[in-house]
Amino acid sequence: MKLKTNLYTISSSETTAKGVNYHIHLNPECVIYKAHFPEQPVTPGVCIVEMAHELAEEHCQCPLTVKMVKNVKFLSIITPLQVQDLTYELVFKEEEEGTIKIQAAAVAGETTYAKISLICQK
Repeated sequence: MKLKTNLYTISSSETTAKGVNYHIHLNPECVIYKAHFPEQPVTPGVCIVEMAHELAEEHCQCPLTVKMVKNVKFLSIITPLQVQDLTYELVFKEEEEGTIKIQAAAVAGETTYAKISLICQK
């Protein structure tokens, strides 16, 4: 299941010098939140990472295979009861042929919720 349109929608995007920023809106009615957890929904860590992957594919306009999750730091809990709008700041660095290093940060206001480093293959 793709998370886009189920767990989140893209509100807007803007190109930066090194990548792109995606402004997304979380769907508090998503079935994922009903299971994780019904009374106090929390965005699962694997979903936070997968959103970065899907947004990288959106930017590259091609499928990307995650070859390695180099580093992930979950700095604050993302709950749709408190935070429904996030910005994913993505920075891309072309490595060897067809390999892309992606640095992503999920932020809202002054708070950074997660930092993610992925190695993907086109």
